[in-house]
Amino acid sequence: MDVARLYIKLGPTWLVVGMALGIGMGMTKSFAFMPLHAHINLVGFACHTLFGLTLRQWPELARSALAVAQFWIFAISTPVMAVGLYFTLQGGVELPTILGSMGLLIGAALFCFMVWRRI
Repeated sequence: MDVARLYIKLGPTWLVVGMALGIGMGMTKSFAFMPLHAHINLVGFACHTLFGLTLRQWPELARSALAVAQFWIFAISTPVMAVGLYFTLQGGVELPTILGSMGLLIGAALFCFMVWRRI
């Protein structure tokens, strides 16, 4: 499994989603979902792309089972957080946002551990 390649593919996908949301907000002049837009672009696009480029630059990071686990935790937690935040911003349930955010924190901490351990 080439986690670097998967991250690099997911990053621009999230960029398109975030930009479409931003354009939609601009067209309707309704900016209630600005926090969601920011999270999609920063967590979705920036983190996924930077993780992928880092793993591509230092391939020894991507060779471990920890890298695969970290990828799945982060990649699954991103849409959970995004969908959860959509509902939270409308006054709905917060649990998906919390669970997705905790998954993202765990994924980011694992990535940090991988970098500090191998580089």
